Formats: sequence, C-alpha cells, structure tokens
Amino acid sequence: METSAPIAITVLGGYLGAGKTTLLNRLLNQSSGRRIGVIVNDFGELGVDASSISSALGDVGEHGVPVINLANGCVCCTLGDDLRSTIETLGSTEPRLDHIVIEASGVADPASAAAWGTVPGFAPGGVVVLAAADSVVRSARDRYVGSEVRRQLAGADLLVVTKCDLVDEAHRSRLLDWLKTVSTAPVVIASHGLIPIDVVLGADRIPHALLLDKGAGGSSVGYARWAAETGIIAEDRLRVFLERLSEKVLRAKGEVAVRLVSGEVVGYLVQVVGSTITVTRTPVPEQGGIEAIAVEQTFDAISLQALADDL
Repeated sequence: METSAPIAITVLGGYLGAGKTTLLNRLLNQSSGRRIGVIVNDFGELGVDASSISSALGDVGEHGVPVINLANGCVCCTLGDDLRSTIETLGSTEPRLDHIVIEASGVADPASAAAWGTVPGFAPGGVVVLAAADSVVRSARDRYVGSEVRRQLAGADLLVVTKCDLVDEAHRSRLLDWLKTVSTAPVVIASHGLIPIDVVLGADRIPHALLLDKGAGGSSVGYARWAAETGIIAEDRLRVFLERLSEKVLRAKGEVAVRLVSGEVVGYLVQVVGSTITVTRTPVPEQGGIEAIAVEQTFDAISLQALADDL
C-alpha cells in the first residue's frame, strides 16, 4: 500500500555564534503557511517571540516531548534523549508537516543527525552549515575546537556565510577562498540572516509551468528559480539528468513519475542539495515536476531547460 510522500529533514549546523537561531527565525517568518517542524537540541533555544505562540500543547506521547504550536504553522520540539521518538512525534503531527528542521548544537556534528532522514517516512533534506564571517577561520584554527569546526564545514551539503556585514570586502574574499579548501559544498551569503527559504529548505510545491523568479526572499543576493512539468520519465534518463546538473545549482527538488526497466511506473521524490542527490520512493504524482534554484549571476536556464527536454 502506498503511503504519503516522506517528510524531508534538513539539519541546520554551525559552530557556536554562527547565527543558526537567527537564520531559523527568518526562515519561519517566510513560511507562508508551510508547516515546519523544528527540533532544537539541548544546547540551543529557539528564539521565537512569545507573542507568536498560539497555544502550548504540553507533553505529547509516552516520551513526553514538549510541542509548541506556532501561529506561523511551525511546530517546535526540544530535543530529548531519544531523537527517533522526537522525529516520529513530529511525523505523526496533524495536519501533516511539510518539512522538519533540526537545529544542531554548535558543538555537534550535523551530518550525524542527517542520517535520520533515511528512516521510513522521512527523506534527507540536506545538511546546511552556517559559517560566521567574522570568526569561523579563527575557530577552525583553535587547538581545542578546530577539528570539530572543520568537520562541520566538510560535512555540509550547502554552506551559508553569515555576519558578512561585520567584515570588509577583502576579508570576505579571503574567507570565500579559504572555505574552498575545507569544503566542496556550494557557498551562499546571508547578510543579516536574510536568505530565501527555498534555498535552505527547497521548494515546497512544484509549479506546473516554466518560471524564472529572481531576487526572492528579500535578500541582497539575487536567486533564480527554474521549474518545469514532467511526464513519465525513464529511470535511466532521470539518472543522467541528475548527474549532469550544473554545480551552480544550489538546490533542486522534484516529484516525478518514473518508468522502471520492468515497465512499472513508480513515484520518486528527488532532493538535490549541492552535490548530494537522494531519491526516495513515493506515491506516483498526478503531475510531475522538477524545480531548481541557483544564484542569479551563475544561473543558466537555457542549458538547464535543454537538459530537461531530454527527459
């Protein structure tokens, strides 16, 4: 029996002071009705203004996971000893969640938490690691915490540079060059914590038409979005499409109907975050579609459309 599409889990990491909570609050303010479950670990605190809380549901489930229902549609949990039970509690929330974000501790390895995206009912939504422009290099060279900071950066699918307003242009340029030596993930800049939610979490719904949307989300950096409908795709053609996606594409997401070699048609949820590609079995969508997001200056919609035309 086919079940609902899995819920993507994105892990938000970065060393202490990188601005994870600030960025998370900005994302929640952009949710526009999208229901987002947020898990905050023991070292963090979700800084949501009390006036935005619509109700407190109290202890939920046998493990007593405290859940707060927010006016903007997000659900927030404090991470206890059992991460699996916390995730399963959110997974059973009604109305159903669209996405789950785990805000990892500043001293934790976010990539380890991302493994929970592979359990049944969920899908990997990427590891997004924040790097504070004014302090990340210093932290990475610290004799005590440097190895942890470098491990966080190396395990990222997407790097988000924060606090760029605190450094000059020359410092930022050196930082971007340095990040290339410690991580292969694409890098985007979020000044004052401003970045479109679709860049961090991926698009919530696949549009049913080709579109190009620049500069979304109020960020000073321009982003371009491409999307197209798809019919039934041969499995080998989908594989070629994903393998040939430009490295400039920050995120891509699709719900597509795929014909296997056996002739059976199945549904796939495709998630691309940087160079990381995951494909999860889902119900066959009524209308398939794929969407991609990239920095505007590096975006080549013509080449991407040509690649999609071969599907």
